[in-house]
Amino acid sequence: MSYHTPSSSAMRATVPFDSKDANLILRSSDGVDFRVHKPIISLASPVLDAFCSPTPQPPPPPASRRHRKRPVVELSEPSEVLDMFLRFIYPVPEPSITLDDVAILLELSRRYAASCVASRMRLHLLRPEHLESDSLRVYALASLADMDDVARIAARYTLSHPPPGPGQLSELRTLPGHALVRLMDYRKKCVQAAASVTDLDQRGSLAVPWWIQLQWRRFCFLSECGYGCAKMPRRRLQWHKTVSGCVDVPEWWVEYMDAVGTALRQRLDPGVARAQRLVRPAVEKAVGCSRCAGRVFWDIEDFAKILEAAVEEAISSVSTFSLSYMFGRLTLEQVELDVSRTGEYEDNSRALVPCSKTNYLLPSDVRSTRVLRAS
Repeated sequence: MSYHTPSSSAMRATVPFDSKDANLILRSSDGVDFRVHKPIISLASPVLDAFCSPTPQPPPPPASRRHRKRPVVELSEPSEVLDMFLRFIYPVPEPSITLDDVAILLELSRRYAASCVASRMRLHLLRPEHLESDSLRVYALASLADMDDVARIAARYTLSHPPPGPGQLSELRTLPGHALVRLMDYRKKCVQAAASVTDLDQRGSLAVPWWIQLQWRRFCFLSECGYGCAKMPRRRLQWHKTVSGCVDVPEWWVEYMDAVGTALRQRLDPGVARAQRLVRPAVEKAVGCSRCAGRVFWDIEDFAKILEAAVEEAISSVSTFSLSYMFGRLTLEQVELDVSRTGEYEDNSRALVPCSKTNYLLPSDVRSTRVLRAS
């Protein structure tokens, strides 16, 4: 950067950077002059303010207002970038920008210490289309800009996509090493939390997951049907909530739970519990029972919604504790202390979900509870 007098060969920027009462010119690398007001630039960027304050010189000779010379600061940015940057400094409508533009503006705000521009990028990073389609890049940009709250939200959205691979080298190059480690650690904990919901293998033996409630025995696959289901392959699972301590369930329900768990390892999206490619095989096998055929579709649909909510709660529990720890808000000892004080966790190392908050009651469950209380 240097300090010069205006050049007659330079092009003039468009409105609002062509004002006649401007007292400073910012010249882009491609020779476009932006006539700006020094007080606005000084307030927005201390770095540019320093460049706009040269060593005092003797006043220039008198000149008419029309031909007065303004100080010029030459910058290394092209006119398109400089125009976009200045529009986030001036009180003018924001231009339409892409995620690539957000990355450029965040870099300029860091270079010129323009915190006002960086803060206005926060809402653009949180736009749903960016979070859903390019969450890893949003996480990388938020980490570079020290926007921990935005990085937390973006980290949650990355779970719906496969883990970072060679195809995302551009994002990985810009991602700080410690931020990548935090993201992978967060994903690992979320996978473990989701597995605790769908996994039927409890300490080497098959068991009904701890979060399933006893009133759900009204579901055909938990009711030990003695009709057509008795002729189908069945599995005996431990269930400490029943009097006998176990329950016989159809093989297709065990396969459905395993399929959901496998799908969650590939794509950590709770919505896979209701995916037709997983629900349809279970329904096709269950309709072989004359008693269950008329209700199995509705039972599986209701249970899939409950399972989706359980997985979502498990993942959310990780963001409540582990992600805060990841970003340095809490120490590991503080996290363990908070968990021990709440008393909300079941004595099960694989159960990562607060069981007192888990109350997946359908409307029919609520009605049946009221009838029992009235009687």
